Amino acid sequence: MSTSDKIVPVNPSSGSPDIYQTVLKRIQRGEIKDGERIVDTAIAAEFGVSRMPARQALLLLVHEGYLVGTTRGFALPQLSDQDVAEIFEVRLQLEPRAAGSACPRLEAEHLVALRKAYELAAAAQAAGDTEGLMDANSQFRQVWLDLVPNKRMAASIQRFVDQVLIVRRRTVIDPGAQKLVVELTLDLLHAFERRDGLRVHDLMIGFINEARDIYFASDSAADVGARRGKAKAAGG
Repeated sequence: MSTSDKIVPVNPSSGSPDIYQTVLKRIQRGEIKDGERIVDTAIAAEFGVSRMPARQALLLLVHEGYLVGTTRGFALPQLSDQDVAEIFEVRLQLEPRAAGSACPRLEAEHLVALRKAYELAAAAQAAGDTEGLMDANSQFRQVWLDLVPNKRMAASIQRFVDQVLIVRRRTVIDPGAQKLVVELTLDLLHAFERRDGLRVHDLMIGFINEARDIYFASDSAADVGARRGKAKAAGG
């Protein structure tokens, strides 16, 4: 097996692991790289199952947009700028309402988890740890996403966010953009702590617009500062 075919091994003590969930987590964590080939026979051998359940799990990931089929197995999708722009547009339609709907269900434990995720994001930003910042942001999002009453909406949001992150991990976020992301996360934290659904809704619109702009923008610190003003205005 070549380097590009390498599959990160599963902890054998995990019993009978769920192939779909395990491969999905690898994708979300950036453990599967651009150009890496995922082969159903290799997955089957790793998990100690026949080829069919391994292939079914990979085909489900294709159906959900996490992978694409190739003549030599499966791989990460190559999303165009148009694809990413469309994903952000769908997120704008779903996430603000979903985040606002989570507010009435927030308990003290959820607020603690949100603040912890924010603090991890701030620490990662200060250390210049891009991967740590992205992981902390994912933790922050997952807290409120788990509380969204409409589970189909939550699942759709998760898929679209993951698809953008697959591409986002291939790029370097400049320090000014990292600082901006942490500031916007703090704004959201304060709104969640007040259980202010309308404020969360409006801030989320600004946050998604900002994420889209950062994705497509140059690394100009001046541009980042200007976008900060727009995002704050969008928040109300």
